[in-house]
Amino acid sequence: MNLANRVGWPPVVPVVALSLAAGLGMVLPTITSAYPWRDLVLFVLGVAVVGLACTRPSFSIICAVAAFTFSAWLRRILPAIDASADLSAIIPFLVALPLAAHGLRSAKPVAVTLLLAWVTFRAAISFDLPLVALAGWLNLAVPLLAAFGIARIPFGLSTFARATIICGSIATTYGIVQYFVPFSWDVEWLVQAGLESAGQPGNVNFRPFGTFPAPGTGAIVSAVIILILVFRQELVRPSVALRSWALASSVTFLLLTQVRSVWLALLAALLVGLLGVRGRTARQLLPLGVVVLVVVLVFPPGEIVLDRIDTLGNLQDDVSYRARVDLLAQTGALISPIGSGVGTLSAGSRVRNDATIDNGYLIILGELGLVGAVLLAWVLVWLVHRTRPTEYALLAMLLLTSASGFAFSNFPGLLLWALCGVGRTQGGHDAEERPDALASVQPEPEVQLGRPIDP
Repeated sequence: MNLANRVGWPPVVPVVALSLAAGLGMVLPTITSAYPWRDLVLFVLGVAVVGLACTRPSFSIICAVAAFTFSAWLRRILPAIDASADLSAIIPFLVALPLAAHGLRSAKPVAVTLLLAWVTFRAAISFDLPLVALAGWLNLAVPLLAAFGIARIPFGLSTFARATIICGSIATTYGIVQYFVPFSWDVEWLVQAGLESAGQPGNVNFRPFGTFPAPGTGAIVSAVIILILVFRQELVRPSVALRSWALASSVTFLLLTQVRSVWLALLAALLVGLLGVRGRTARQLLPLGVVVLVVVLVFPPGEIVLDRIDTLGNLQDDVSYRARVDLLAQTGALISPIGSGVGTLSAGSRVRNDATIDNGYLIILGELGLVGAVLLAWVLVWLVHRTRPTEYALLAMLLLTSASGFAFSNFPGLLLWALCGVGRTQGGHDAEERPDALASVQPEPEVQLGRPIDP
């Protein structure tokens, strides 16, 4: 039996997590939703999963990963009246509450403590937009606290990495099927949500999103799976079948999403990772290259991928690139000492159906102000200092991705904080420690007092 299953939660963790989840689950749908019975069903399901997660720490990690991976798909099966303002999107954060409550009790560096305090303060004073502030706080604070909670669980990081690979492989496989045979609930949700960047289902230019809320999120998770398989196999120790399936589905899905920013971030991360480990894992890139060649040269949508790559050579005529350049030119308008408030520019703004900014660093600057930006920079410097060479690739990929998305929150945020060294500083079990390794360690002989010392 895994040691994590014998440790158990401290009594306060299940009480706090269940109380918060039950309170949010019962109150929010009946107050704000135009479809209360549907949201109530989803929230009760979320609270039930929280209850299951509280039974074992390792099971809580699996439940949290599964919730972040599949909850958007579940909401499409039970559609909301307004998919762009769906309050049940906070269900993954409810499920992650046991981990966050566990992480709340752990010792943290001053930088992390101050950042969490500032995020909480900015959410607390947003009296005019309470739901936006709540959604923004959940997106930023819960993943960071949950990462510390994972760190306190023996073999927690190994469990987290393995759950990410398995759940992510299921989601990306679904996304590949979705590209060729769009499901009715996905098509209906796409129309309701107004996600025009995904394209038209059934069209060759359609960008699948799998079970995730958007193609960009799925692309980030796919890239993380690839990097784990290349640089951090010791966390998972996958079988040949699992590794082959995960690598093939993740690479194929990543290419089909046509998210160029993640493609470029992944290439840069692979280079950084190889420099960090000095080429010791270069042979792991061979299967990756084979899968890419097969998809591009043999797979039917390969021509679409090549056309997308060609656009990188003519960025001046690219609408997406010009929009991001124009956004950078407006940075001055976002600068203020304390910011506009948590959630006003990021995922939390979807509660009020506003447009979002597609740059994680500008979001932090706009929402948390100069104070929050400085605190985040402090945390990132601390994180880079703690990161091991085998983690350089993951850290580089997620930080680069935030330039065209928001990798500090939601599931990408949890991946960033958990996989890039947050937990190791807590003095808990190291990620590479495995139950079989501990079993081979012989206990030291007991010292018996009161006996004469042998000459």
